[in-house]
Amino acid sequence: MHDASLVSVVIPTFNRAAILQQTLRDTARQSWRPLELVVVNDGSRDDTDRVLAALRPEIEAAGVIPRFLHQANAGVAAARNLGLREAGGDLIAFLDDDDRWEPAKLEKQLAALRASGADACTCLIHNRGGTATVPRNAGLLPQGRCPAELLDRRKSFHIISLVVRAEVARKAGEFDSSLRTAEDTEWIMRLAHYANFTAVPEVLATYNETPGSLSDGSSLERLVKQDEGPRRALALIRERCSALPGWDEQAWRNRVAQDYDQFVKHLLYAGEVKAALKTFEEGMRLSHGAEPLPRVKSKLRKARWLALFGRKLQHPKLRGEVKRG
Repeated sequence: MHDASLVSVVIPTFNRAAILQQTLRDTARQSWRPLELVVVNDGSRDDTDRVLAALRPEIEAAGVIPRFLHQANAGVAAARNLGLREAGGDLIAFLDDDDRWEPAKLEKQLAALRASGADACTCLIHNRGGTATVPRNAGLLPQGRCPAELLDRRKSFHIISLVVRAEVARKAGEFDSSLRTAEDTEWIMRLAHYANFTAVPEVLATYNETPGSLSDGSSLERLVKQDEGPRRALALIRERCSALPGWDEQAWRNRVAQDYDQFVKHLLYAGEVKAALKTFEEGMRLSHGAEPLPRVKSKLRKARWLALFGRKLQHPKLRGEVKRG
C-alpha cells in the first residue's frame, strides 16, 4: 500500500433517497484522498436515481470519484457484490446508507495499515445512537490472524468499521445473496481466514437502526424471522471454512451454543414452545452441549408450564408491550 492508495467505499441502498443524500455528503467529507464512492441502487422505487444524479457534481467538486450503479432489486448481499466487482480501489470499505463515519476514519485506518503491514483494519463504532460501542471495548478488536477468536466472539467488529485490501476481500469471495440477514457475518468469517488484522482503538463510526432496516427487531415476529439468516449462516461458515488453515471446530461449536441460546429464547418469547424445544435439541447436538445453551433448559420448562395457562415468557426489552410484526 502506498500514500496514494485509492479507497473504494461500497454503499448499497434501497428506497432511502432522503437518508442517502446526507450519508454521501458526510462520506465525501472524509479527509482521505483519493476516494471513490461506489453506490449500488438495489432497484429502489423512490427518488434515489434523481438524488444521485443531483449529487454527482457536488461529489466531484469535493474531489471524490462517484461510481453510481443500478441493479434490479436483489438484496444487500447482491448489491455489495456488484460494488466489489466494480470498485477500482486498492482498498475496500463498507458503509450502509443510514450509517455515519467520523471525517478522519479512513485516514487513521490507512495510517494503521501502513504502520502494521496488515491486510485489514477495524475500529470501534457507536451502536444505535451512541448508547454503546461495538465491540464493548477496544481490547476486543481483532489483531493479527484470529479466525477462531472472531468465530466464538472473543474478538469482534462491525462491517462498517472495516477497511481491507481489495485483493484479500476478493480472495474471501462474494457475499451470499441467498442470505437475507447475517450475510456480512458469514462473509467476515471467510475473510478472517485470509486476513491479518490491525485496529484503531477509537470510535470512528456510528451504526443507526432506522425503520424498515433488516436489523429492526421491534417485534417478536421479526426477531424470530431474523434468526433464519444467522442460523443458516452457521452451517455455511462450517461448510466453507472448515478446510481452511486456522479453522477451529470448538470455536464453531461455541458460536452455535451462543446463537442457538438466542434462537430458543426468541421462539419462547413468541410463544412457539414446540419449535423452541426442537431448536434447543438441534443446538445441543451441533454444539456438543457447549455453554451457554444448556442453561436455557430452565426457560423451556417455565415456558411449557406457562403455556398450560395460556401465557408465555416475556421478552425483557418488550415487557409489558404488545408487539406485532
